[in-house]
This record gives sequence, C-alpha cells and structure tokens, in this order.
Amino acid sequence: MMNKLNLLLLSFIPFVFFRCGPSEDKIIFPGNLKTYQVSDSLAFNPDWFHAEKKLVVVSKQLYAFSIPFMDIIAEYDEGMPVILVITREDKDEIIQRLTEYEFPYPFIHDPDGLFIEENQIWKRFGLQEKNTIAPFFMEGDFISELGDAEIGMRQVFRKQLDEFLK
Repeated sequence: MMNKLNLLLLSFIPFVFFRCGPSEDKIIFPGNLKTYQVSDSLAFNPDWFHAEKKLVVVSKQLYAFSIPFMDIIAEYDEGMPVILVITREDKDEIIQRLTEYEFPYPFIHDPDGLFIEENQIWKRFGLQEKNTIAPFFMEGDFISELGDAEIGMRQVFRKQLDEFLK
C-alpha cells in the first residue's frame, strides 16, 4: 500500500515542477510594428523583447492606462520591462490620452491588430474579441504560467508580482 502511495506522489512531481516555469505558449512580436514615445523621459528599448521576465499589456482602448499600476511595478523592480501594444487607430490620440493620464511609457502601435491575430491573444486567454485588454506575464518568449496580470486589482497584482519576481 505504501509503495502505491509513493508511486502516486512521485507521479505528481513533474506536474508540480512543470507549473513553475513558462508555458508552451510562445509569443511573437511582429517586426514591422512601430514604437512611439509618450514623453522624452523613457524611450522604448528593443532589448525588452528578449528580457527574461516582462509584463505585456495588449489593449484596444486607452482607459486602462488611467488606472495606476506602473507605480506597483516600480516598488518591485524598475528594470522589469512593460511592453504595451495598443491597437487603436490614431497614434496621436494615443499619445495625447496617455499624456493626460500621466502615463509616460512608450508603446507599440498596432492599428491592424497583427499582434493579437498572430498570437491568438483572445483565444489563448479565453476572452471574447470584444475584450479591450489582455495583460499577461512572460518568461523569455513564453507566457508565464501565472498568465493574466490583474493590473486593475492592486492587491492581487502585488501578490502576482511577488510570485513572478521571486
């Protein structure tokens, strides 16, 4: 009986360790998308694509950027890249609105939704296409097992960052 229990427990170990790392969901950043700065204080760095740990926020709309979440990231690791992919058409409107929200971070402009389409973002996260935002953690080129980042729920987001950055 004890041997069967040990075998059962040992069979779960690979699953436990598998859940600790990145998933098999590779993310590809289309090379033809342009980046824009919102302010002169922070320029987009192409090395962010290759960072070991990063947060990606894909958005069709801009309201989410009026909700503070970058201050929480700064508490943990100011060096962790945050890659914003915004699909709204008018880049000047994006810059204007982000400036109004005092959100000075650079963004990738993707008016045709190539990033969403190539990576099947809505499908991967079980979201409907009407969703306007998909924030998620990445490890290297892959979606982290943590998956969704709850940027709108400050305490939950802090707990997620504790887990992600440990």
